[in-house]
Amino acid sequence: MSILWKGDGKEMDAEMLGSKNDKTYTRRISQVGNSLSVSIPKDLATMLNLNKGDEIEIYYDKERGEIVMKRANRIPKEVRPEVVMAMNRAISKYDEALRNLKYR
Repeated sequence: MSILWKGDGKEMDAEMLGSKNDKTYTRRISQVGNSLSVSIPKDLATMLNLNKGDEIEIYYDKERGEIVMKRANRIPKEVRPEVVMAMNRAISKYDEALRNLKYR
């Protein structure tokens, strides 16, 4: 079983993350109340821009045999789905141009 991170429009598996840092992390599963938990190393959390209090979604991808974690979508209830879809289309269409503005 492996863990896959989906965030900021990128998918990174443990190999990709490890090769970027030249580190492999081994974590021990601990118990907090009735749940099990795994801590995220600080340098990995920094690289993925994860902070205390951030919400993530976790699910099991049976086909790939992977636990997948991704940043939770936090869209306010008052925002209509068609507005979100239009915004996502615009971002997809102009993504490169918007990223290039960052370096001007």
